[in-house]
Amino acid sequence: MNVGIPVVASGGAGVPEHLADVFTKGAADAAIIASMIHTGEYTIRRIKDRLIEAGLPIRKKW
Repeated sequence: MNVGIPVVASGGAGVPEHLADVFTKGAADAAIIASMIHTGEYTIRRIKDRLIEAGLPIRKKW
């Protein structure tokens, strides 16, 4: 289903691979990753590195 507004995935991402799936399958334009960060298990840099490895265009500003 296509919509004319940006779609944000909220909830359910436990590992960076979940984010890669949501972006590569075209399901969302953005994703909320608060729980991944707040638990301390992942850092922004670690998440970005995993997304880059998955072939997604990510800014490397850190």
